[in-house]
Amino acid sequence: MAFRTTFHQRIPTHLVYGPGSAARLPRFLSGHKVLVVTDKGLSSAGIVDHVASILQKAGIDHAVYAGVLGNPPARCVNAGHRLYNREKCTALLGLGGGSSMDVAKMIGIVATNGGRIEDYLGAHYGNDKIERDLPLLVCVPTTYGTGSEVTPFAVLSNARSRTKDPVISWKIAPPVGILDAELALALPPEVGAHTGMDALTHALESYVNLLSTPITEATALGAMRLIGANLRRACANDHELEATQNMLIASAMAGLAFSQTRLGNVHAMSHPVGGHFGVHHGLANAILLPYVVEYNLSSRLEKFADIAAALGVDTADLRSYEAAHAAIDAILELNQDCGIPARLAAAGVKAGSIGAMARDAMKSGNVEVNPRKTTRKDLEGIFKKAI
Repeated sequence: MAFRTTFHQRIPTHLVYGPGSAARLPRFLSGHKVLVVTDKGLSSAGIVDHVASILQKAGIDHAVYAGVLGNPPARCVNAGHRLYNREKCTALLGLGGGSSMDVAKMIGIVATNGGRIEDYLGAHYGNDKIERDLPLLVCVPTTYGTGSEVTPFAVLSNARSRTKDPVISWKIAPPVGILDAELALALPPEVGAHTGMDALTHALESYVNLLSTPITEATALGAMRLIGANLRRACANDHELEATQNMLIASAMAGLAFSQTRLGNVHAMSHPVGGHFGVHHGLANAILLPYVVEYNLSSRLEKFADIAAALGVDTADLRSYEAAHAAIDAILELNQDCGIPARLAAAGVKAGSIGAMARDAMKSGNVEVNPRKTTRKDLEGIFKKAI
């Protein structure tokens, strides 16, 4: 019997994209006092000042919370929420990578639903505790990674359990997302590489998992084509406007796909890698991806052949297994070209934690939809190969 025979497609976000599209912010935020949720790096780089000037010229009052950390803990949400209340804000602008956008979502949850953000962790579609709509939320990504500007997800680091716990609700999907390449041009190459491979992982896992549909497959495959054609160039220097814009679009497309389907073993495994060792989420995904593809290969030969072609491999004269296996080589080459190590050990991951990480990974709903049935022993084996 099929894993699922009835599907839903929800796309609540109004996307605006193109170089200079941040100038459209006043159209959506007029009449509000806005809390800009961001990090110190973007503040130092002048990106926050640029966005603030757009708001100021339009007469839109705002405050800035620049305390977001990578793999954000609850204290980031709490501090941002206190400032939101103190400044009497009525709207949120998530500006930055996935962490900033996720913290903006979670501030919004607490602002309208009350309680502590921990009260909302771990729920799933149709079973969440978020009863009230969030304040107006606009998300402006400045990295290629999470697609948080279009997804119903936010992730919080749990210091006690050393895991990353999700909030899942369509009420937190941003009503507006703006993709402006001018805000991401100066992205450090390392950050561009990690977040770009995160976007690739989103698209790939959505494309092959048990919940994929014709709509999500087309979206995910299109995202992979854009990433294969643009990631190297976007990371090469600070002037590749077209490639940068294409990467932002690809990331959003991947987000649109996996919002409907969930992901797979790579994400189930990368979250405990981040939780136990503080490894950047995109870097963990990038390293794990070829090993998980190898594990899943036999379950989706035709689809992995499609992925190889999307990443630029000429598969015309290859047998199905050869074409599928070429996807692994294409991912490894992309990692190498982007300066990503081949092993988790290079990112500080220790073999002694394999058992604990595999145990935590099995708690993820992403294992359930992975295209090949997976046990904890299987995950331990993949971790051993990857370390």
